[in-house]
Amino acid sequence: MPNNLTVKFDEVVNEHGQGIYRWCKAYYGLGPDLDDLYQEVLINVWKALGSFRGDSKLSTWIYRITINTAITYGRKQSKNRLKESGLNDEYLTDDRSDKEEKIRKELQYQQLLKAITRLKPDQRMIIGLYLEDLSYKEIAEVIGKDTNYIGVKINRIKEKLTKLMQS
Repeated sequence: MPNNLTVKFDEVVNEHGQGIYRWCKAYYGLGPDLDDLYQEVLINVWKALGSFRGDSKLSTWIYRITINTAITYGRKQSKNRLKESGLNDEYLTDDRSDKEEKIRKELQYQQLLKAITRLKPDQRMIIGLYLEDLSYKEIAEVIGKDTNYIGVKINRIKEKLTKLMQS
């Protein structure tokens, strides 16, 4: 017989699973490890579910776990990539200009991830929701602020990310 926590976890996955997956995709991209990141987020939600106090919306709490897990996962993957010798087969099979473009995009993506990790947690959450293509109104509902506040915050976060990526 399932316990109350199992039932609650099933409800969380049914209600928020697709959003969690979109978040993972927004943070990590369509890489081969996307499903691993998704599973890691679900594990972290499962482990923390018993400690949810209800101080915030459940969706906000889940997004925070997702963001923190994605950032940690991204750091681990970056370290693993640096340890690998050379480029992967995807880069070796394309012509030179395609390889250079893929390398440039990968470096830019890694630079953005690194800059996002340097933001405050609330800023990471807002920009993550924005990168998931949520409207300002939807972001405001998730965070519990008004739409104008979100607009101002997103513009400031964009400016900060631009500066962080240039440094």
